[in-house]
Amino acid sequence: MNAQNDNTLSSKTGEAWGAFFNDSDLSWCIPDQIESDDITRFAHSAWIQRLLNLIKLPISKPVHVLEAGCGTAMYSLSLATLGFNINIDAFDYNPGALVFAYKLMEKMDLVDVKARVHLGIGNLLSIEADTDTYDLVFNQAVLEYFVDETERQQALTEMVRVTKPGGWVAVITQHTAHPFTHFWQLLGWKGYTNQPAVTPTNPQRLRDEFSALGLQRIAVDGINPWKAFFFYPAWYKHWRITTQMVYLLGRFLERFVPLPQRLQAYLAIQIIVVGQKL
Repeated sequence: MNAQNDNTLSSKTGEAWGAFFNDSDLSWCIPDQIESDDITRFAHSAWIQRLLNLIKLPISKPVHVLEAGCGTAMYSLSLATLGFNINIDAFDYNPGALVFAYKLMEKMDLVDVKARVHLGIGNLLSIEADTDTYDLVFNQAVLEYFVDETERQQALTEMVRVTKPGGWVAVITQHTAHPFTHFWQLLGWKGYTNQPAVTPTNPQRLRDEFSALGLQRIAVDGINPWKAFFFYPAWYKHWRITTQMVYLLGRFLERFVPLPQRLQAYLAIQIIVVGQKL
C-alpha cells in the first residue's frame, strides 16, 4: 500500500480509544476465551450475512477488501473463512487492539485464512492505499466514535477514495440515537457507558452522509431490532433461565416475525449502511 495523504496525521478518535483500551477492563473481548470455531460461526452471524446480502460480492473473481478500523479483526478473520477468493487488509490505529487480533489469527486452523488477512497499524484519516484499490471498504463500531465532525467526514471521504469504481463502502454502527434512548434514560440507563464518547447516529443520518459522498444504490438496514424491547433494564440477566428464554424469544422473533426494512433499521440496536461508488 502506498500512502496518499499525511500519514503522520493524528486522530482524536484514535487517541481516545487508545486511552480507553489501555485503561479499561475489556471483558467483552478476551482472546483466550475465543476459539477458532467461534470465529467461523461468526461468519454466519447477522452482522456478516446482512453485509454480504446487501453488497453481493462476486465469488467468481478475486476480491480485495479493507477493514478500516479492525479492532480485534474478528470481521476480517470471519470473512476469510467463507471460501471467497478474497484478500483482506485490516488496520487499526491502536497497537493494543492488534495484539488481540494477532492472538485470534494464531488460533485459526485454516492456513489459507492467515494468508488472506494482512494486519497493520493505520489511520482512518489518512489511509495508506492508492485511490481506487478495494472492492469493499468497511468497518464496525468505528464511525460513531468520531465526535469531531471534521474527522468524521475525513474518515468517510478516505473510505470512499480507496474504493474502486463499482466497489462498495459499508459502515455498521451502534444506534446511538435510538428512539428508545430517552425511555432507557428515564429507567436509569445513562447511555453507552464504559466507552469513549459517541455521536448521535441514526439511519437517516447515515443515508444522508453516504448520499453526500456521491455513493449510489444506498441501502440501510438494522441488526437486532427486537432486542430493543428488552435491551434495558436487563432484568432477565439475573437468572440463567430467563436469560435463555429471552435469547430464544429474540431468535424466534427475528426468524418468524421479520420487520419491514425501514422499521428494522429504525428499531435496531446496530445499523448497517452500504453504498456503491460509481
